[in-house]
Amino acid sequence: MKIRNGFVIVLAICLVLALAAPVSAQGGFVAVHRSGNLLRVNGALVDCDKYNIGDYNYFNLRDLAAMLDGTKAQFDVDYNAVSRRIVVRTGQPYTHRAESDLAVGTNQYALGRASTQSLVVDGVERTGISAYYIRLYGKEDGNNYFKLRDLAPVLGFDVGYDTETNAATVEATPLSTLAAVRLAKTEDAGRDYLNRITFLGDSTTYGIGYYYRLGYTELCPATQVWTPKSGTLTLDRWSIEKIVYPTTGEEITITEAVRRAKPEYLLVTLGVNGISFMAEDAFTREYTALVRAIQETSPGTKIILNSIYPVAPSWKYQGDINNTKIRAANEWIEQIAADTGCRFLYSFECVVGADGNLPESSHNGDGLHLNGETFGVVMKYIRTHKCP
Repeated sequence: MKIRNGFVIVLAICLVLALAAPVSAQGGFVAVHRSGNLLRVNGALVDCDKYNIGDYNYFNLRDLAAMLDGTKAQFDVDYNAVSRRIVVRTGQPYTHRAESDLAVGTNQYALGRASTQSLVVDGVERTGISAYYIRLYGKEDGNNYFKLRDLAPVLGFDVGYDTETNAATVEATPLSTLAAVRLAKTEDAGRDYLNRITFLGDSTTYGIGYYYRLGYTELCPATQVWTPKSGTLTLDRWSIEKIVYPTTGEEITITEAVRRAKPEYLLVTLGVNGISFMAEDAFTREYTALVRAIQETSPGTKIILNSIYPVAPSWKYQGDINNTKIRAANEWIEQIAADTGCRFLYSFECVVGADGNLPESSHNGDGLHLNGETFGVVMKYIRTHKCP
């Protein structure tokens, strides 16, 4: 009798433990836990279902879209049932809303397994983003959750952690702030406006004067183009590299050229070389220092920071310079413009193809440098996005 009672007690304990503890593995699934971290988006406390996997937070894309709607990192998200792909369009309002957005459940445990869900952002399939397919106990269907830190550089927001409040932080400048920075479409300002602009930059700027000499007269002559004698300028060398001053042919520093010319408009196109080896903090620090030096030398000059142009699939050095890095750097440049009181020209959008790359017909043969016809497209974009 004692043995039987002992058996009943042990069985009861086992049943209690089975109900209390999550299942360790089931059909390829493992137990996952809801994240206990608070979440602050642009300083405001928000909440939604999120999971902690390997000490990282994983979020549903629809929840993130709802949170970031109305910021510079806003995006629309939908699912293409035919291709079985999640489709994201950055810079767009979140229109495909669902009733489940920003829902907060009470069950602390769920089942998850690594997901191979295809994610397409602006027409380009993104790889290397950690994702899990997660469903609650007793449910047949679930959702894909993506690692927050992996999404940040792709979607254009910053992720941090506040140890005092145990909160993950997401920062994305509101659109109302950037609206005054990014140049909007205007009436065509014509040739007169182009004639008042000095172009400072690297090899992607040098081509303006080069193709003008070849007969592309819708561009601007080399007398308006500042580049080193080599034709290129790396961001980290802006303070020591010398540019050819068109008026005299001398090689002088950028600040000396600004002091002499005091240009009405200075359009800066830099950074494509820098992204191959510079992290965001170094990139931002050097670019900001350049802008501040120009402002101190010629306070009356209106500075326009131009986006970096995309590269084509045929560009050989995708590991160093690619469109993922370029998109991230363009976000940095726009923020630098906001922080320094300049304007931002998003010319990237006038030359990028539907697949998210520079079309093969738009470069000079190397996959990176624009050809004469494409520079013509850029000039038209500049004329129709006039800086006040």
